[in-house]
Amino acid sequence: MVKIEAMVMQREPWHAFMLCVSVLGMLFCTTGATCLPKRKLPDFQPTPIFQTPPTIEQLAEVLNRTNGIQSLQSNSVSVRVNNEISLSSNLTWQRPRNFRMTATVAGFKGFDLGSNQDAFWMTMRNGMTPELIYAQHNQFEAQANRRMLPVSPMWLVEALGVIALDPYQMIQAPVTRADGMLEITTKVESPIGIYLRTLVVDPQFAFTKQVFLRDPTGRLVAIAQQSKHEYYSSVQTSLPHQIKVQLIPALDPPIELDVTIDSYVVNGMTGAPSSQFTFPNTNGYSVTNLIDLNNGMSSGATPPQVAPPQPYPRSTYRGVPWEGTLVR
Repeated sequence: MVKIEAMVMQREPWHAFMLCVSVLGMLFCTTGATCLPKRKLPDFQPTPIFQTPPTIEQLAEVLNRTNGIQSLQSNSVSVRVNNEISLSSNLTWQRPRNFRMTATVAGFKGFDLGSNQDAFWMTMRNGMTPELIYAQHNQFEAQANRRMLPVSPMWLVEALGVIALDPYQMIQAPVTRADGMLEITTKVESPIGIYLRTLVVDPQFAFTKQVFLRDPTGRLVAIAQQSKHEYYSSVQTSLPHQIKVQLIPALDPPIELDVTIDSYVVNGMTGAPSSQFTFPNTNGYSVTNLIDLNNGMSSGATPPQVAPPQPYPRSTYRGVPWEGTLVR
């Protein structure tokens, strides 16, 4: 590893983050960008799967079809930040931890949210000063005290509808809500304790409409609201194309993202993973290790090396923002 001595940030990273997305919004609005086209194809409209209330095993069989999704890719993503700023973005995800969402504004890479097998990162530009915040997965997952992000960005994969259900992890029988939807709450183990994940599932279409995540203290830390589902026959599953994500840190202001995906390429990813999910070049960046920030420290940062992607282990429950072996 090459030790990169980062400049000490002149402001709290959270304030820098919010300021930079405001700048991005102004730049975006002046580029003449327009709304992404919305496709309306009847072939993609989901049809009811169950005519009578399904058993939990039947629901799990349908939800777990997402295990057949090895990658998602889209170059027609619109992201709205805190109800104020809209960005046109690209998104790529590949099992198990490869993820990239980027937005380019006026020729500059204005925003980069990424992950590989070892670490996740966010880069952003505050005026002409680029900043990079990162954390190694294993260190982040072992920290109970978290600034800015209450969960890893990998939780966005569940928000996008790639959700597995293990009935053995349920804490109680499904609850039928007043609107007819089913609430299914499961345990998800992590290095810092048991998280509780509640899925709101449509009993006819067997797709999720909401996801709630509570940390080991019982505090709600993340919410995803999912709508405008489209059916993908190649994997026999429906994915939401409109997602509202709310991340709720304990100390910092909440983050709200409205994500609209016009279309996906499922299991047809283009480009080499070795280049798509490479940790960013840190030259010229002010670098902050989120682990140090969580510990209240300000120090130089040594970004991690990039490991080659590993094959997806079928025996592993894909719980995010952590990943561990299935416990029954």
